Amino acid sequence: MTKASLAQGKQLLELFAGATTDEVQRLIAAGDLLKLMMQVDLSRIDREAFAALLISPPPALFCTPQEVLGRFLIYQGENDWPFGLDILSQLRETMPTNHVSDLNKVLALDVWLGDLPTTFEALAGWIEYEQRQAGNGFWRWGELRSDAKYLCLLDPKRYGKLPSVKWVELDMTANRGSRPKDVRDKSSAGLQVMTAFAVHPAYPPAIDYDTIPGAWAAGLQANIPGNEAWTNVPILYWYRTYREVSLHAAGDGRRSSNYAVPEVREL
Repeated sequence: MTKASLAQGKQLLELFAGATTDEVQRLIAAGDLLKLMMQVDLSRIDREAFAALLISPPPALFCTPQEVLGRFLIYQGENDWPFGLDILSQLRETMPTNHVSDLNKVLALDVWLGDLPTTFEALAGWIEYEQRQAGNGFWRWGELRSDAKYLCLLDPKRYGKLPSVKWVELDMTANRGSRPKDVRDKSSAGLQVMTAFAVHPAYPPAIDYDTIPGAWAAGLQANIPGNEAWTNVPILYWYRTYREVSLHAAGDGRRSSNYAVPEVREL
């Protein structure tokens, strides 16, 4: 058997010319596998199947009901949200165990901490936490404030004075391309959109504005200084350049096919 030539050795070095020190070290550590590969006819190997074995699959777009519950229990516990054992037990008991989320039926939680400013800030913090955990960023427009002068519920009767949490389902593709002011009503999702972004952290980075749109949180109304009162709506989207979730607000008369006006359904 003829030994490898210097020219072949040079070709191998050229293949790894752009490799990092860590990448080369991993190859050296796996030298036994490399030797095995040299002993077989690689032209007979299904390259796509082989690559799939080597590359970790992307995370699932949506979490399972059990994962959603787990994320909620951990985060609310670490942040001392005001939920007693009775409420948490009921949440466990009513969990739709076999629910499989899709863009038009995303499982989420309708979280209420007793008042709108507290809830809004807590959910924004939760989104940021989950994205930071995944190595991504979070940005919020400074003009989007949460106190009563600047933010209100479209349906003020939706929540009571006491903290509550329950399972809901969102259609994150509903009313795509519509102006919020033309389609929003009591079924429009607001805080629930924020919770969906929190409990499904792989979902926001998948927003490509083609198959997956950004989202108006039309169940909320924002009052932005300098604009006509209560004509703005919070909006959540993925900023690809900076790999971050953005929480912004825009006029309810704006129309864009990049965004849906999600609806919430009770479970």
